[in-house]
Amino acid sequence: MNSKTCFRLNLIAIAFILFISCNSEVKSDAPKEPEATAAVVPAASKYIPFDESKGVTKISPKLYTQLADTLNIRVLQGVYKPGDSSILHAHPDFALYVLEGSTAELTGEDGEKQNIEFKTGMAVVLPATTHSAKNIGKSTLRLVVVEVNRPRE
Repeated sequence: MNSKTCFRLNLIAIAFILFISCNSEVKSDAPKEPEATAAVVPAASKYIPFDESKGVTKISPKLYTQLADTLNIRVLQGVYKPGDSSILHAHPDFALYVLEGSTAELTGEDGEKQNIEFKTGMAVVLPATTHSAKNIGKSTLRLVVVEVNRPRE
């Protein structure tokens, strides 16, 4: 098996593991009690589709490559060389796996900045967010991002 095939199989395995972790939930045998103040909302109105025009592959195509897109799940690879930055973009619920680590400065919609050291092998599952990112480290940051665009209650 050549290295390119091996790399793709590893990405698929990572995406599958992250997908399972995004969709796992704790099940309880205890009956759910209805909420007294809950309004009746038609099921169709609970789901707000992700605005793809704000997606990172549209906004920063030089930094992100789409590897797969099926069943409302997108697998992306992000590569930020030192100094590279993306403008404000959005993700639906997502998980990321760090292939090569570095330090990034993330800036939220509200302008709040946060420096995060992404270490090689780190995996994180995160809720939908809008932010910009800049690699402020000395090495290339390489990520696999699995976006899960799913109904939320």
